[in-house]
Amino acid sequence: MKQPMNDDSQPILEHVTAEIMTQGLMRREDVCARLGIGDDVLEVCLRWEIVQLPEPDPQGTILFPHDAFDRIQRGLRLHHDLGINWQGVSVALELLERIEELEQQVHHLSVQHAEDLDV
Repeated sequence: MKQPMNDDSQPILEHVTAEIMTQGLMRREDVCARLGIGDDVLEVCLRWEIVQLPEPDPQGTILFPHDAFDRIQRGLRLHHDLGINWQGVSVALELLERIEELEQQVHHLSVQHAEDLDV
């Protein structure tokens, strides 16, 4: 690949900074930026236990797992689209997760039952 040249026919070197990202984890600022929310809204989510505040890593950085990001995103939709208050969002998310767990159990049992019938 041919490098771009400056006026003195010298290659232009690009300065690149990289940040080590732990897979599936995001900094608080990144969560807010990706969701388009302010830190105050994230604080509300933490206060109402929409998500738990993760323990800091050895360097003192708080990293949120991707499932926390998904949960906040879901909570924001419930709050904005349906007008549910934050306390209700917390309860609704717990109930939705319980329903998903029960659906998975039913699916697992039906697959197991179908396999038992085949034997």
